[in-house]
Amino acid sequence: MAAMKILPLLVSAALLGAVLALPNYVDLIPNGANVRLPCSGSVCAVGHQNPAGEGALNAFGYDFASAGRKWTQALCLQDSDGDGVSNGQELGDPECVWRVGESPARSSDISNPGVNENNVKC
Repeated sequence: MAAMKILPLLVSAALLGAVLALPNYVDLIPNGANVRLPCSGSVCAVGHQNPAGEGALNAFGYDFASAGRKWTQALCLQDSDGDGVSNGQELGDPECVWRVGESPARSSDISNPGVNENNVKC
């Protein structure tokens, strides 16, 4: 009977540890914390279909995962959402030279590399 009371606590602790262990990916791409939704202007989770994060990835999320969750020159040059603009251009690193901890070349006019703005209807 005591084990039945302890089991939920152990499961909760394990899940909390897993959640807290997730890295903060927005720091691993240029302007990651400044990407906004095209219609509302709200900050969004760049690599997810759900703007709040969690759940299914969008095209950029898959490409970021395939790049080892690192900002690489190949990921920068890619056009994950197929809108004709490279991920680097959308995130303010048009020359693909940004490194973690540095300021990107541009911090304005940032768009989401996982959302083809040409197809968005507000």
